Amino acid sequence: MKWFLLISVLLLQACSNLPANIKNAPSVDIQPHHVLSNSNNVNNTPVRWGGKIIDVENKANETVIQILFYPLNYYGRPQLNQTSSGRFLSISKQFLDPAVFTKDAEITIAGTLQGSEEKMIGEKTITVPIVSINNHYIWPQNQQRYNNAYPYYRYRRGIYPYNPYRGRYRYYNCY
Repeated sequence: MKWFLLISVLLLQACSNLPANIKNAPSVDIQPHHVLSNSNNVNNTPVRWGGKIIDVENKANETVIQILFYPLNYYGRPQLNQTSSGRFLSISKQFLDPAVFTKDAEITIAGTLQGSEEKMIGEKTITVPIVSINNHYIWPQNQQRYNNAYPYYRYRRGIYPYNPYRGRYRYYNCY
């Protein structure tokens, strides 16, 4: 029972540092392809979008972040294992440092839609939605973890090429 309480407190604490508008999704879920088909009807609509940062461009009075859109999970984190449905631009009136907002970082944006804009990608012109940033959150990178619950299991019965018990025991012609 003590372990259950400890784990539940740690899980709740891990999500408590998110800003409120990142943690809570807007009541209407608008996707980028909805904006491209109805760009005039969705202006000033609140959205919570996220994905991977493609590019950060600082201008004199604003910062433009180009993001590859991915669907978000319940907590607002981009699900990079899902398929992307295009790009969008997010605009902030404050300076956002490109050293912090690095390429391929996972980000979630809460803001309002401001229409769409045509953007050149190579020699192709595409239309991308624009989001004015009210709040943002850069997700920490996942560290690869190894399951060491049974550290000696891998040495049994020739599962791996190196087996320290190979000379000592015989396992019915497994070797």
